[in-house]
Amino acid sequence: MKAIFKNGAELAYLNAIETEEYWGGSSRRTLTFTCAPDAVSVDVLNTILSDAANTETLELHGSIPTVTERDGAPEEAEIPVTNYYDGYTMKLKVGVEKERTQPESPESAAVYEDRLVFKLGRPTYIERQLARLGLEV
Repeated sequence: MKAIFKNGAELAYLNAIETEEYWGGSSRRTLTFTCAPDAVSVDVLNTILSDAANTETLELHGSIPTVTERDGAPEEAEIPVTNYYDGYTMKLKVGVEKERTQPESPESAAVYEDRLVFKLGRPTYIERQLARLGLEV
C-alpha cells in the first residue's frame, strides 16, 4: 500500500487506522500509519510531516483481495482502492516502536519487530475557526 502526500512524496505503509481519540485537550480524528522500519528514514519522514501543507491532502492507495469465478473455477484477484483524506495537518507522533507480529503459542515465543509509526491529527472545528481568524491555537 502507498501513501501520497500533497508535495508528491510517496511512502509504502503496512497499515493505516483512522479513529477518534482524546489528544491535546480535545477529542479529534487521528490517522495512524504503521510502516516497515526501512520504508523511509525518521528524519526524512519528520521533515515531510513538519510542513502542514504536505499533509493537508493525502491519497492512500491499496487493494482489496477478492475471489471471482472464471469459467466455473474460483480465481483470486485484487480490486484497487484509493482513499482521500483532508485536513490531517497536525503531526502528533513520529518514531520507531516494537510491534507484536506473532502471538505467543505453546510451541514458540511471541515475536516483536520494529515498526515506523506516525500519527496525524485533524484540528477540531473550533481550532479551524480560530485559524481562519488568524489566531494561533
